[in-house]
Amino acid sequence: MGVYSDGSYEIQPGLVYSFPVTCEKGKWSIVQGLKIDEFSRAKMDATAKELVEEKSLAYSGLLGVIFF
Repeated sequence: MGVYSDGSYEIQPGLVYSFPVTCEKGKWSIVQGLKIDEFSRAKMDATAKELVEEKSLAYSGLLGVIFF
């Protein structure tokens, strides 16, 4: 589920990212402690990089400045 990162799995805090979550009584929480192999880590890092770039591009259109 796409949720705000809290820094789990080394994903930049505040980035909306798809994490494994559990939902209980209307509350969600990121599943912690899953092992990430090298292949998955590379894909996760590439996805996070793309999301940061897209976020920067969106803000540049709103503010006229690119953030990194």
